[in-house]
Amino acid sequence: MRKEASLRSVAPVAPTDYNQLEFDDFARHRHFRFDLVANCDELNRKIAREAVDLIKAANARNQPLLIIVPVGPLDYAYWARLLNAENVSCAGLTTMGMDEYLDQSDNAIARTHPLSFHGYVQRTLVDPLVPRLRPDPANVRFPDPHEPEAATALIESFGGADICYGGMGITGHFAFNDPPEPGEPVIDDHVRSSRTRRLTITRESATQMAMGGVNGDWDILPRRAVTLGMHELLLSKRIHLTFMRAWHAGVLRRALFGPITGRCPGSFIQEHKHVDVTVTRLAAKVPLCNVAQATGEAGET
Repeated sequence: MRKEASLRSVAPVAPTDYNQLEFDDFARHRHFRFDLVANCDELNRKIAREAVDLIKAANARNQPLLIIVPVGPLDYAYWARLLNAENVSCAGLTTMGMDEYLDQSDNAIARTHPLSFHGYVQRTLVDPLVPRLRPDPANVRFPDPHEPEAATALIESFGGADICYGGMGITGHFAFNDPPEPGEPVIDDHVRSSRTRRLTITRESATQMAMGGVNGDWDILPRRAVTLGMHELLLSKRIHLTFMRAWHAGVLRRALFGPITGRCPGSFIQEHKHVDVTVTRLAAKVPLCNVAQATGEAGET
């Protein structure tokens, strides 16, 4: 199911209570393309199809392609299967990971670490490819914590990534661009123009990552990371957001329909000219208060 607003025919309307917006009303308020899918499997198939078609089109034009890739929202095994099945070369593809965890010395954690984002992309996207279809290892990029400006320079050399995929965290973070800590001043332009850098992950985002990534094993979660800034992400020619979790229902409404503010960094995407949004039925539901803290995820599509 697709809800798409024409830039020429529909003017954005500020919702009076964005938390109560139904999916069918999304396109009335934002100039984005909204697609509703049944579940994560359908979402991953849809994104894989789009990504592979973009790689094919770039190959046909003999042009390089830069894609910013997240870890968490997407399963790149879907991409690898489709690339293999259709014999699509990734020789001209450069991927830039959004972020990576750091160890106590601010070095990127080893790719063999179970939480390594670089390791995840390698295992799910690169390694399953037929060897002749794989990208140059030098083009499977992640921000360098000791030379963060290199990621900025690469992205700017392309005039922005051709497409940036991503989801959002509980704070409205995009990559690890969180709002300032409580009590710290919020200067919108500082958040909007943030660059690739090392940082300490906020307590809220660490909690979210501990719940979703290590089943609550708080102690093993790294507390430092390197991340692309909002500058590099917003420079992308296209942004494709994906939301699939129960708690995404509130996050997506706050980020896409609430105030544009550094208190919700993902809200700056409202200012972007080309945004697609794919939402599962679970994430599309109007958020409800739930004293039992049931996730609604088990057995639900």
